[in-house]
Amino acid sequence: MFTIRQALPADLATVREIGIASYLAHFAALWQNQQELQAFLTKDFAEQALEPSLRDRDTCWLLAYEGETPVGFAKLNFDSLQAATATLGAELQKIYFLPQFAGRGYGERLYAEVQRRAIEKQQPILWLDVLKSNVAGQRFYQRQGMAIVGEESYTSVSQSVAMWVMAKNL
Repeated sequence: MFTIRQALPADLATVREIGIASYLAHFAALWQNQQELQAFLTKDFAEQALEPSLRDRDTCWLLAYEGETPVGFAKLNFDSLQAATATLGAELQKIYFLPQFAGRGYGERLYAEVQRRAIEKQQPILWLDVLKSNVAGQRFYQRQGMAIVGEESYTSVSQSVAMWVMAKNL
C-alpha cells in the first residue's frame, strides 16, 4: 500500500539516504566532474542543511512509503519567488523516488499531495525546474497541467546545465 506523510526532524536520516541514493541513480551521469558531484551531495544532503529545513514552516517535506518502506520524497517551499513570472508561489524543489520504485504511478500521487498542500497554503502557483534533457519529466509535469514559463541554468565550476521552469496556476 502506498502512503504519504509529512516528514519530521526525526526523519532526517531517511530523507538523506533516499536523497543521495535517488540523486545518484537519476542524475550522476550528468556530472562531468565526480568531485563536484560529491561536493554537491555533501552540501545538499548535509545534516546542517536538512535539519533546519525539516523544521521550517515555509518548507514541507513529504515522505512516500510502499508499505513500511520509504521509497521517495518531495520538498515543497512556500512563498518562493519564481523569477520568470515574478510571482511568489510554491516551489516543488525536489520530487525523488528510489529507482526500483519509479514507474508505479507513485509520482502522480505524490505530486497530487504536493499540489493539495500548496493550495491549502493559498499559493497562487506551483512551479519547479526540470532539466531540458529530462523529456520524460517534462511530459510528466505537462500531464499534471504544468507549462514551460521560462528557462535557467545550474552552473558549477566546470559545467552548466540547462533547465526549463514550469508552472501551474492553482
